[in-house]
Amino acid sequence: MDITAADLHVFEAVSAFSLVVLGTVILRKKSILREEDAALFAKLLTTAALPAFIFFQLSTHPVSSRQFLMVLAMIVTGILSMGAAWFAGTALRFDRQTIGALMLTSSFGSTALVGYPLIQFSFPNNPDALTDAILLSELGVGLPIFILGPAVAMHFGEDSEAAGTEKKVLTEYFRSPIFFAVLFGLLIAPFQIPTDNWFLAPFYEALSIIGSAVAALACLILGLQLKLKSLKGIWLLFIISAFIQMGFQPWVAHVQANLYNLGAEQTQVLSLISAMPAAVLGSVFATHHRCASDTTSALIMMHLLLAIALVPLTFAVLNML
Repeated sequence: MDITAADLHVFEAVSAFSLVVLGTVILRKKSILREEDAALFAKLLTTAALPAFIFFQLSTHPVSSRQFLMVLAMIVTGILSMGAAWFAGTALRFDRQTIGALMLTSSFGSTALVGYPLIQFSFPNNPDALTDAILLSELGVGLPIFILGPAVAMHFGEDSEAAGTEKKVLTEYFRSPIFFAVLFGLLIAPFQIPTDNWFLAPFYEALSIIGSAVAALACLILGLQLKLKSLKGIWLLFIISAFIQMGFQPWVAHVQANLYNLGAEQTQVLSLISAMPAAVLGSVFATHHRCASDTTSALIMMHLLLAIALVPLTFAVLNML
């Protein structure tokens, strides 16, 4: 896929995704859907659609060593971005909780909720791109954010009585259907088991049907949760976090892709995934540890709105380098 086609696909993907989210917001305004429905859709996404989607992709596409280089690049990118946020917050003399909020919204992005659908739309009928995105999301973003997110929120927040939370969060992740989907998908893939025989074909077809709901569920969840929150007093924070999350971070990923001699398509997938808006999990960690949760939530919501324009722009600029 040439650069012009890639840029166009990403722009179309973000536009299509945004229209579905907007449609959900309208349905919420008309009380056809309710904000409380987001919890049910989120449960369906994390316990059924995502595990099916992940297992289907990983079990049918063996992982290459180059894909693990992509994961390494993603982890390094997130940690450097978190460090950049800490440096900026310290240099500007933000208070302790604000620095924590800035770090949570400037490092690891919303790769599952926003990234998967965008990759599906941007790289149509390309299972290798989807496999790359899953590995980046689950190993390059998922594990680090479940380890570092609670640690940052606890260290910079007010909740000093939450000892052991990191262990609890990690335990829950390792027991989740998503983790088992990743584990068994990676274990089965090398055997290249044929999936078109009479016994396995219905099973994999069922997985495909369930997994196809990922994009729709993600749009529904975002549309139901999306709220315009006041940025009064936090404009500077918003500018810094957005620049690091959707500007600095994809640039760092792009530089590493060149250093590791990744292919053009893998570089594009890595750049796009690393440009995702702040992960919604940041708000969960901030709330639990009383680390400027209102500020964190406001930044995350504004990231989602800004991503409509900034993600395609960032992707196009990086493709010109």
